[in-house]
Amino acid sequence: MSDNDFDHNHNGEQDPWNNGTENPPADGQPAEPEQQAGQPPQETPDSSGQAEAPGTADSKSGEEQAGAPHGQPPYQNPQNPYPPYGQYNNPYGQYHQPYGNNNNPYGGYNQNQYNQQPYWSYQPYGGQYRQDPNQNPQQPKPPKRKNTGLRVFLWILGGLCAAFVLGFCIYGVQTAVTQQGGWPQNTVSQPENGNDGSASSGSESSQAQIQGGLKGDGTNPASSGITIQSKPTTGELNAKNVYKNVVESVVGVETTVAGTTDSQGGVIQGTGIVATKDGYILTNAHVVNYSRANKVKVVLHNKKEYEATVVGYDKTSDIAVLRINANDLSPAVFGNAAQLEIGDSVIAIGNPGGMEYSSSLTGGYVSALNRTIESHSDNGMTYIQTDAAINPGNSGGPLVNMYGQVVGINSNKIVATGYEGMGFAIPVSKAKTIIDDLIAHGYVSGRSRLGITATTITEIQSQLSGYPTGVMIREISAESDLIKSNVAAGDIITKADGQTITSLDDLYAVLNKHKAGDTITLTIYRIGSGQGNGSTRNVKTKLLEDKGETQAR
Repeated sequence: MSDNDFDHNHNGEQDPWNNGTENPPADGQPAEPEQQAGQPPQETPDSSGQAEAPGTADSKSGEEQAGAPHGQPPYQNPQNPYPPYGQYNNPYGQYHQPYGNNNNPYGGYNQNQYNQQPYWSYQPYGGQYRQDPNQNPQQPKPPKRKNTGLRVFLWILGGLCAAFVLGFCIYGVQTAVTQQGGWPQNTVSQPENGNDGSASSGSESSQAQIQGGLKGDGTNPASSGITIQSKPTTGELNAKNVYKNVVESVVGVETTVAGTTDSQGGVIQGTGIVATKDGYILTNAHVVNYSRANKVKVVLHNKKEYEATVVGYDKTSDIAVLRINANDLSPAVFGNAAQLEIGDSVIAIGNPGGMEYSSSLTGGYVSALNRTIESHSDNGMTYIQTDAAINPGNSGGPLVNMYGQVVGINSNKIVATGYEGMGFAIPVSKAKTIIDDLIAHGYVSGRSRLGITATTITEIQSQLSGYPTGVMIREISAESDLIKSNVAAGDIITKADGQTITSLDDLYAVLNKHKAGDTITLTIYRIGSGQGNGSTRNVKTKLLEDKGETQAR
């Protein structure tokens, strides 16, 4: 029996789809199985009695199904309520995918082989991916928009920070230019940090003037000062004997500097020379930090320690005189530097690196005589040049000839920067007048002053503030002649006698060329209301005698 003679309706009627001819399925695909009238489409059971999976009905071997001729719509039975292609109008099967189970031309895994629902499914005719309705994946969150209030707050905070930084910079510049540094009476004799080596920070001392057990200021107007001796006619000594003759006259000097707002405190260690039996000691002015106010201690060769009084100092020649409450000391013998010759052997004794290496000896030759050193020769002083090592801590110690005479006071402050083997010493014979004046009066007679308290405006401060470099006046004493010239505190001295002034040392150099009662011309810059709006004018003023007023106390 053929498939066309099979009674699908079980009513003895022939299949209305049969037209008496067998047509092959269109496009080489098997035709859809027939459906019973009035019933929903049924899946054809397989040989095992189980329902076929959707999309596999066209794979049964041996089945033939009638269909419409290729290119024409099939005949529709008017008694059949369903369209000719089934309930879902699919000509290839109720649930048939267009490419079959494994006939996908782009791959054979159209269906999940693990029988799991895919996260995303593809609609072949829709052209879009859609989400599986059984799944509910988390949707990506849109980016959060910054809160308007937070943005306003951040802008305000940034503006406040910028204003704070700007205000801090302005305050720093103003402080750098206007602050006096905490040093009392720093006229034309600005105290500095001692850079003579062994300084240990953190030391504390009182800023009160220290007498060291002495009554008064330590001066002795009746003193005859030091004595200069000529070179002996006897032969020279060797270095060993020279050292033995001189070493007991060499002392250690320790100055405690209290910290200020502009400088760090510490301890300065140097060397000194016993000048007289009754306790006068010679050293460098920078060893006492250019001040009478600091606490100074003297350590003798026998290790006895004494509090010392700074009797006076001269910054230009770098000489200071101390006094201790002691008698029967072993003073040094001073020789005449004018009798030195280039090539003479000399030795230096001192405390390089501090008291730990006290009484050290170094040797060398006289390399040159009458050397002029910038900013240290404005008063006419010249210096001895030697290749004997003068290290930090040697400052204030003796330079000794081979007769055992002290011919110079070593100074590590007076150096040729960038060179080795070039040390300098202050000729004692040329400095006798200065030393004698300091012992008798505490100052060098005949020196002049302006009668002002002033500070230096450095190059950096000038760039930050817009002010010119020079010396800014902080205070004018009542006896100063500048009051008559309408000069006021805050004015800046930029020139003196036509020479450019960039520091207090420059002003010192000009004043040292004059004596009390001389008249000099100053160029004064007055600060205006705005930056760079100042005015400049020249004034003439009469100099006063410096009786120690310029020395910090």
